[in-house]
Amino acid sequence: MADSPKRTTFILDFWAFIFKAIGKISLFNFVRFLFPGARTGLFSEAWALGHLLLSFLSVPAVLFINNYYVGLFIAAYALLRVFEVVVYQTNVLLFDEYRAKKAGKEYALHGYRRIVVLLIQNYFEIIFWFAAQYVVFNSLFLFAVEGSNESVFGAIYTSFVVMTSFGYYNVTPLGVLAYSLVIGQAMIGLFMTLLSLARFIGLIPTPKSRDITEQ
Repeated sequence: MADSPKRTTFILDFWAFIFKAIGKISLFNFVRFLFPGARTGLFSEAWALGHLLLSFLSVPAVLFINNYYVGLFIAAYALLRVFEVVVYQTNVLLFDEYRAKKAGKEYALHGYRRIVVLLIQNYFEIIFWFAAQYVVFNSLFLFAVEGSNESVFGAIYTSFVVMTSFGYYNVTPLGVLAYSLVIGQAMIGLFMTLLSLARFIGLIPTPKSRDITEQ
């Protein structure tokens, strides 16, 4: 009987285990645990689309309700949801297939176009959640454009710029929490743009062309 190959690396197994463990810390998994019938792709899509709408509504909510505890609740839920999205996308990108193949199981996505659409939804959802954060914690930032944290589109613009670094950088952090929010969002934007979207956009089947020089 041939000897099994000796382990020469551990880093993939280490991070696959870490992200499998922290992937369980999500409201999405808790809901699916309570309602086993929700373990469907349809429910996942409704969950993602519903949170896209919630994230957009969170910005006018923190602006116009103007209640300290409501703002803190939305900020806390926003961070939980962003954490959930980042961990989920990391697992889809790097570890779900790896773990399945190691366990001898078949792994397949519902579709490349579907995952790209969900990624784009998640991208804008994170922009909206962070826009709400800049409103809730506005005292921790210095805004170059005065009053931009006092309007829905001003807050969304600030968040969009931090997420993409395209445009005039409107916000300057004034403390550790503020720096953490800005750096965290910038890193998430980099991860989702360069890794996740780039990984799956190239896999979308190319449509046929009527130009004979392209056939």
